[in-house]
Amino acid sequence: MKIQSHAYRLIEPGVFEPATLEHDFDDRDIIVKPTKASVCHADLRYYTGNRRPEALAKKLPMALFHEGIGIVTQSKHPAFQSGDKVVIVPNIPSRLRKASFEPSPLQDNYDENALFMGSGFDGICQDQMVVSGDNVVKIPEELDEDVALLAELCSVSLFPINQLKAITTDASPQVAIFGDGPVGYLAATALHYIHGIDKQNLIVFGAIEEKLAAFDGFATTHLVTDYDFAQHRGVHTVFECVGGKFSETAINQAIDLIDREGQIVLMGVTETLVGINTRDVLEKGLTFSGSSRSTKHEFEQLITAFSNEQYQQALRQLIPEDYYHIHSTEDLKRAMDDTVANRGWKKTYLQYHW
Repeated sequence: MKIQSHAYRLIEPGVFEPATLEHDFDDRDIIVKPTKASVCHADLRYYTGNRRPEALAKKLPMALFHEGIGIVTQSKHPAFQSGDKVVIVPNIPSRLRKASFEPSPLQDNYDENALFMGSGFDGICQDQMVVSGDNVVKIPEELDEDVALLAELCSVSLFPINQLKAITTDASPQVAIFGDGPVGYLAATALHYIHGIDKQNLIVFGAIEEKLAAFDGFATTHLVTDYDFAQHRGVHTVFECVGGKFSETAINQAIDLIDREGQIVLMGVTETLVGINTRDVLEKGLTFSGSSRSTKHEFEQLITAFSNEQYQQALRQLIPEDYYHIHSTEDLKRAMDDTVANRGWKKTYLQYHW
C-alpha cells in the first residue's frame, strides 16, 4: 500500500519547496501526522549552507527536522492505535529498514546502514510519515507536549552517559561538563536527574556568566576564563559539549583538568579538524569516546523520567513562550531566518497546520 505525503523540502540553502513524497505502508508500520517539531543546530547548518559542498549535494533536496511529535492516524502495529500521541525516534536502524541488510552487530546509534531523518533522509516536515511502530514512543496523556518535544535533544545527551561503565570512582567522584549551551545543559540535567550526580560533584564550565546561572539549581559552575584546570583534582569523566571553533580549546582544557585514567566524551560538533594534546592523553591514560545520536531506549527512559516535576522545571528553561505556526514554505522560511538571526538559549518550536 502506498501513502502520499505533502512535504516542505529544502532544495538548496535558504530555499524550501513543496513536494509530494510516496511511502510504503507495510506490516508493523504506523502513519503519523506530525503536529510539532523543534529546530536543531544541524537543521540550521543545512539551511545556511554551513556544511561541506559535497555533503549538501548528496543530501539535498530533503525535508528537515528530526525532533518531532505527532498523532497516529493509522496503525498496522499491535502497540499503537489511531489517536495515540507519539514522539518520533529519527534514527532508523538497518533492522527496521525496508531493504534487506545483514544484522548489524553494532548498537543502533552506530549502525552504518541506518538512516536518520533530516540528514540525507526526509525528516519531520511532512503531513504524513510512515514509521515503523518500533521507531516511536507513546506520550502519556498527562505529559506536557512541550516537554515531550525535547525528548530527542535530551536523548542525544543521555546516550553517551548510559554507555559509561562508571561515571565516577571513589578516588575521582566528580563529573565535568564544558559548554554552557543547550547540549551542556541537557547533559547536566540528565546526569543530575537521571543518574543522580549531586550538585557538589557536577561541575559545569562556560564562557557566559548569564548562561551559567541557569545551571545553579543542580550544578557547580565556573567561568573558563579564570580557572586553573591543571590544579584541579577529582574529575573522572568530562563531557565536551562546546563544538565549533572553540572545541579545540575545550578538549585541551579537559585534558588538563581530568584525573589519570579518566574518560572524555566528545559531544560538540565541528566541521573542522582540531588539534589536541596527545602527550598528556598518553601520559594520563585517557579514554575518548564520541556520540551525536541515540537509540529508542533513551526515548523510553526519558518519557518515564519526564514525570519528575523538578526535571520538567529544569527543561522548561529551553521551551519558548510561542510557536511558529507553519501554514506554508514562507512561514517556514521566516521561522528559520529568525532562528539564524537570534540564536538564543531557547529552542524554536514549530506547529504545523497541514
